[in-house]
Amino acid sequence: MVAGRIAGVEPRRHTQRCRKGYDVNFPKYMRRTASRLLLVILLSPLVFSQKDELDVMVEAASKLKSSDIPALQQKAETGDPKAQFTLALAYEGGFGVEKDDLRALKWVSKAAQSGDALAQNELGADYASGEGVQKDDIKAFEWFKKSAEQGYAGAQYNLGTSYADGHGVQSSLDEAAKWFLKAAEQGDAKAADNLGRMSLFGEGVPKSDAGAARWFRQAADAGLAAGEYHLGNLYRHGQGVPKNSALAVEWLTKAAQNGNVEAQTNLGLMLCTGDGVAKDCKSGVRWLRQAAEKGDAAGQNDLGYQYLIGEGVPEDEKTAFTWFMKAAQQGLPDAEAAVAAMYDDGTAVEQSFPKAFEWYRKAAEQGNSKAQFKLAVMYAKAKGTGYDVVSAYQWLLLAERGGQGDAKLKKLMEAHSTPEQRVEAKTKASEWISHHQ
Repeated sequence: MVAGRIAGVEPRRHTQRCRKGYDVNFPKYMRRTASRLLLVILLSPLVFSQKDELDVMVEAASKLKSSDIPALQQKAETGDPKAQFTLALAYEGGFGVEKDDLRALKWVSKAAQSGDALAQNELGADYASGEGVQKDDIKAFEWFKKSAEQGYAGAQYNLGTSYADGHGVQSSLDEAAKWFLKAAEQGDAKAADNLGRMSLFGEGVPKSDAGAARWFRQAADAGLAAGEYHLGNLYRHGQGVPKNSALAVEWLTKAAQNGNVEAQTNLGLMLCTGDGVAKDCKSGVRWLRQAAEKGDAAGQNDLGYQYLIGEGVPEDEKTAFTWFMKAAQQGLPDAEAAVAAMYDDGTAVEQSFPKAFEWYRKAAEQGNSKAQFKLAVMYAKAKGTGYDVVSAYQWLLLAERGGQGDAKLKKLMEAHSTPEQRVEAKTKASEWISHHQ
């Protein structure tokens, strides 16, 4: 089967998937509880370029024996903040004592109130996540701020995230950048990565591709997969650094091996298309499958396309549809358009114009110009929906903006519509553009 058989289904061309929209770009609060952090220490690279003070305390707490607890308890009860926080870690991780989240919360609260910066950050994380306490973004922000002002990098990162997301405080990218900078200067890789993203868009910091490259390099050198992915993309596109396909592949491969699904998807597509690397679609499909199985919508869509054309995998339209549908259900416009096209043609599924119409509409509303054109055709032909010349003309005008116009169809619509209907369609198209800018 040739790919062109199904109108509107084609490979997505990856540009740099580093979007605005801090709900996506900025990781949520670092939840650094004792037991979870211990697993991070043992099983994965550290986020910081140097061992963090909290890492040291958790390692020490993990070595506590039951015979150590009475002396530690006595010291904590005298008001020693470090002893209080160590005891909290012991109860949270079950180190030398039976695990007890309530006692852990009690002692982390005492330590925070006594001024211990690490405990203040931990208590902020508790309020941010709602674990053990009622979720309260304002209290989370207050505790992060207390800790950050004492110079703790983890809290500075968390405070920057609070400002970026507007959690517990009015959103301010300038303040977010200020605190990310403080954390990054202490070696916090996630803060450096966020500064790189902000530098690309000039939000909170001056726009600078070269500046973004420097921050991404810091994050990448610290072993942060997101930093490796972003640095690879800069080399791929020659943005802020000289274009270098070999370095792009090197950094994207590191990120992919570290589990970054965006890197896995981009690397997979590069290998399948021979973009900047020797074409090897079988290897590309392996990366796409890893991303797809982790739930990455772009990876699912691209894997679906490879099954559709039978490149890197045996041709299998049903499997293609399954992956397209998984991506479409996550709201990816390209996948929505692909699902619509398969319902429209009856490929691998029972033909259904109403279902095709609904999926074209979803993709069209998100700006997919091919879907906008198909939606115009369906309105004009009463295919899967009622005849509606105003809507047909509206979506045709929008499709034209994306290079998907059809002069013959436009002329036909103009012949079968009144001037008033065309004015209404143009008004609706303008309103849509205004709403989606």
